Amino acid sequence: MTGKKTEERTVSIPEVKKIMDDVKQKITEVDVEEGITHFQEITFNYVNRFAKMSDKDAIKIKKFLMDKYNLEETFAVNIINIDPQNVPELKMILEKSLVGKSFNLETLQDVMSQIRELKSS
Repeated sequence: MTGKKTEERTVSIPEVKKIMDDVKQKITEVDVEEGITHFQEITFNYVNRFAKMSDKDAIKIKKFLMDKYNLEETFAVNIINIDPQNVPELKMILEKSLVGKSFNLETLQDVMSQIRELKSS
């Protein structure tokens, strides 16, 4: 099965997991014996192992970080993929971000608490 690239965008691991779940289901519906390719299987196993939140939470957090803090999409996705548990981890992720490197301690703490809140809602 081959495909043509129609668009390009940055997606988080949880979003890839959702995409891969859909692909696997569609391929299984079409031809149970064919299944997904070896590369797709490796990707499927990887995203199932490393997704740290649901795709819905990932989308909410990405939108929140980009809208409220004007954070670059790449860094918002990195935050979702790594899922920092404390301010120093978050600060390390943002140290090369044009926007994020200017965040003070209070802003970083606010970001952490709002991410936790979004994940629990």
